[in-house]
Amino acid sequence: GGCPANIAVGTRRLGLKVAMSSRVGTDGLSDGLIDFMNAEGINTEHVSRDPHHLPGLAFLSILPPETFPLVYFRPDPADSHLSLDDIKNAPIEDSRVLLVAGTNFYRDPSRSTVLAAMERARRAGTTVAIDLDLRKTLWPDLTTFGVNVRSALPLADIIIGTEDEVTAAAGETDIDAAIASLLRYAKIALAVKRGQDGSEVHTPDGNVYRAKPFKVEVLNVLGAGDAWASGFLFGYLNGWEWAKCARFGNATGAIIVTRHACANAMPTHQEVTQFIESQGGF
Repeated sequence: GGCPANIAVGTRRLGLKVAMSSRVGTDGLSDGLIDFMNAEGINTEHVSRDPHHLPGLAFLSILPPETFPLVYFRPDPADSHLSLDDIKNAPIEDSRVLLVAGTNFYRDPSRSTVLAAMERARRAGTTVAIDLDLRKTLWPDLTTFGVNVRSALPLADIIIGTEDEVTAAAGETDIDAAIASLLRYAKIALAVKRGQDGSEVHTPDGNVYRAKPFKVEVLNVLGAGDAWASGFLFGYLNGWEWAKCARFGNATGAIIVTRHACANAMPTHQEVTQFIESQGGF
């Protein structure tokens, strides 16, 4: 389902109330996407239908133990045509968090539309979270990715990314320099996903909150970052301390890497809590 859709499902299965604003086609595949979201209990009232464009496609390739290439088809997808009219009634002001992804800033009109949504959220006091969501096959080069994403970061409260995404977004090669650079934008927190090394949360006051990983057998790493973000945002919205938010994210990510799917493999709240208990707790 792509980063925002995966996180929509992930947070919904954890028990949060979720609405999705996007644009899909009028084809059968798009019908299936809407039906899937509705079945999950996600509000799709603000997902527009585009009769002229198809949805983007991503195929997950599994070549274990270390290679999981993503085959990406986004020549002119419906969501890249997301317009201001599509989001005019989206419940941004009534939400506690607005999540956007780096892919949204690939080109206009979706780029300017999502920036407008972020501005609305900031005016309303809604927390703006951006998942950097780097897809290297989408962008001509990392420099273009960094420039486009940095145009949105002044509107961000929470920034989420892997080490590679953080360095690319900052236009740096050193992770520490990249973290320092992005902390100039993150008004609440910068969350860095370090894979098998766990995760950490950096705050503007200079504090760093680290969470150790869970050891599991990895079948498929794709979707792990979106599962992590789901767990992390769940903790944030429940007022948890940062280390606990990150640890819960580690748990959701650890569960999904043992499964061969993304959105439809997202764990429930019960599954995550039982997993944490089986691993000795937080």
